[in-house]
Amino acid sequence: MKALILCGGKGERLKPLTNNIPKPMIQINKKPILEYVIDHILSFNIDEIIILTGYKGQLIKDQISDKYINKNIIFSNSGDVDIIKRINNVASFIDDDFLLFYGDTISDVNINALIKHHNMLNNEMTMTLWPLRSQFGIIDINSENIIYSYKEKPLLDHWINIGYFYINYRILSNMKKYDKFELFLLDLIKKRNVSGFKHKGAHITVNTIQELEEAEANINMINK
Repeated sequence: MKALILCGGKGERLKPLTNNIPKPMIQINKKPILEYVIDHILSFNIDEIIILTGYKGQLIKDQISDKYINKNIIFSNSGDVDIIKRINNVASFIDDDFLLFYGDTISDVNINALIKHHNMLNNEMTMTLWPLRSQFGIIDINSENIIYSYKEKPLLDHWINIGYFYINYRILSNMKKYDKFELFLLDLIKKRNVSGFKHKGAHITVNTIQELEEAEANINMINK
């Protein structure tokens, strides 16, 4: 099974760090984000990886090629395009079901469990979900303006998409009909063709300077 890693974004919210470095190569504890992702994939004996680049893609290729010199990793630089265009550009390399990962999301998702979950439900796609935690303390107040409950940053009854997709090969050709990956997802969801795989373990996303600081403090959760 092949694993595709999305690494084409510009990381606008991480500027000025991303003025010279693509977001997947920003370091957490002296190790690039992308290396955490690759190492996790390789730990599940998935040995065919396609890295889909765009912004400063040559820098990603140079550094990762040097690091993983004996691994079966290829690169596709599509420039400044939508995710779905990046996937379509490597469709000729894909001949079976495949996995799709975000290059800026570090997690300890059990990929074997994800694959088993998908095969049991046999849907077109499976999306890995993570419980949403409020950024704020939640207050409950009654009609007399008396606070009767307070929860500090509780888990909410909602889930967020953290990537780690399993995608059936049979829908790959259908992607070419769409200009945006988001529209493709929404259409699949509307048709009830997407399953959810709930992950309650560690998850780190780096989109802002604050999230980068939090990642530095929490990366040991992944290492464990």
